[in-house]
Amino acid sequence: MRLNGFIENIWLDMNSLEGKATLRFAARLFLILLAYYLLKPVRESLILEHGSAELRSYALAGQAALLLVMIPFYSSLIRKYRGDQLFQFVTVFLVFNLMIFYSMGSSGTEIGVPFFIWLGIFSVVQISQFWTMVSDYHCVEKGKKLTSYIAIGGSLGAMIGAMIAKFLYLELGTYGLMLLACVMLLVTVVIPGSDHALRKKHDNSDEESIKHLLGGLKRVMDMPYLRWIAASVVLLNLINSTGEYVLADFVTGEKSGSEIGAFYATFYLYVNIATLVLQAFVVRPMYKVIGVGGALISLAVINLSMYLSVLAFPVLAWFAIVKMADNSIDYSVANTTKQILFLPLDQFSRYEGMLAINTFFTRFGDLIQGGVIFIVVALLALPTMVLIGINIALCLLWLYVTINVSRRFKQQTEDAAE
Repeated sequence: MRLNGFIENIWLDMNSLEGKATLRFAARLFLILLAYYLLKPVRESLILEHGSAELRSYALAGQAALLLVMIPFYSSLIRKYRGDQLFQFVTVFLVFNLMIFYSMGSSGTEIGVPFFIWLGIFSVVQISQFWTMVSDYHCVEKGKKLTSYIAIGGSLGAMIGAMIAKFLYLELGTYGLMLLACVMLLVTVVIPGSDHALRKKHDNSDEESIKHLLGGLKRVMDMPYLRWIAASVVLLNLINSTGEYVLADFVTGEKSGSEIGAFYATFYLYVNIATLVLQAFVVRPMYKVIGVGGALISLAVINLSMYLSVLAFPVLAWFAIVKMADNSIDYSVANTTKQILFLPLDQFSRYEGMLAINTFFTRFGDLIQGGVIFIVVALLALPTMVLIGINIALCLLWLYVTINVSRRFKQQTEDAAE
């Protein structure tokens, strides 16, 4: 009976006009993450085979500087394009970039570092652009329900992408996977857009603010609520990227050559299976039980517990499990919660704030991480486990920030309802 009721609720949700729009959004996110996970093992193999874990860390830091330049450019695009048009423009531009990498790499040019930086920018720009488009169609209450359906589509695409990469990496090679990813991205452009009748009505009186040179960065600095979200995102990604360095250090210490690509293909497959399970069966019940704010706070508590466990078992086998759990929770609960946090805001605060936070502030955590790695590893020559201790301290700070974000989200939602 419960299963029948569950299926009936999904049918009612999807049979509505908003439900049909949700399915189209889910199909797009499915293809975006399918393409992305075809490219992730390629990225790791290219940079780790000819570089090192330290080089990988510094490449992450370089992404933040480029994103700082891109944010004002994006603000200028908002003046010309909105919604589906903006999504299509950005997607075609990124496919063009990927074809350039294909041409250079297949001709023998070394593209490990620039491709690593580009794929990191792709992951935040393309997915951020997607969610800003979605936010134009969902109010807060509907968003809590329908956003989880869209995220399930993305989780399914990520899982299948990891599966395809695992089995096709050796067959198609690095550049064959690049071409396949291009096809997936181009399909997202031709999927029909959503009914314009579902879009929110917006007050354009604030449109002049997007002409500021700093665009979304100024918007974040001007709004306390966005500043707290930005602080939470910076800490989340600083913790995550520091953990990624530790994992890469463990991997390069035990594996080499094609073993690295094979390890990461398997790693991402398991991460995405766990992400899909969490997204489908945990996220929505969690919101019902503890709310959006409670879900955010629980993330910091879980991360703190996981990194404390590494102190007892500092080996690749256990840390790989910890990072699988860390990443799958990040990609499901954390990502969905982050998108919902923006829903009570007005249109331009969402467009500029989401892009600035999901791009620059996301990678700003990586920039800080690059400095931490340089000081701890290069200058002080301290053991890798020192970074685990740093992450534990950061988790405690993140817990304090998430408590503040939770409180402000509740107030922001009440103000939006009024």
